[in-house]
Amino acid sequence: MIRAARPAPRAPRRRARRSPRLPAGLPALIIGYGNDLRGDDAAGPRVAAAVAAWHLPGVAALGVGQLTPELAEPIAQARLVLFVDAGAVARLLVAPIRPAAHTSALGHTGDPGALLALAGAVYGACPPAWLITVPAAHFELGRALSPLAACGVAQATRSIHMLIRAGGRP
Repeated sequence: MIRAARPAPRAPRRRARRSPRLPAGLPALIIGYGNDLRGDDAAGPRVAAAVAAWHLPGVAALGVGQLTPELAEPIAQARLVLFVDAGAVARLLVAPIRPAAHTSALGHTGDPGALLALAGAVYGACPPAWLITVPAAHFELGRALSPLAACGVAQATRSIHMLIRAGGRP
């Protein structure tokens, strides 16, 4: 009896790193960024996790270590984008963001304005955006959130809720 040779097993395909897929026409995207291992710098990702736990329809929250060009696609899919970061400020700051004049400095990491400009240039959509800066005091390795940052995280989540309900209007 002659047996047919079995084909050699294929090596698993490596998937290219892609931006997160979001539902089309997503009303709001929250991007909390910072280093989870550096004390108050974790405020942005913690705010994003708190918003994700709300399970609001049409609202997506991403906690990321840094802003990368891959985020331009989900930004372009949203109708409102809220960036959340920790900063050396005395109180919570909420400020509108405009697209940067150019994106040539955008490499592996970027800033909110550069990402907005990239979303507009590549995907033809640049939604209204706000930067929420959570007050922070300690950025040392391994520290928990300071009381200042913990209070700022709670304030930021309330501000995000109000901005979403107001459709991005102050």
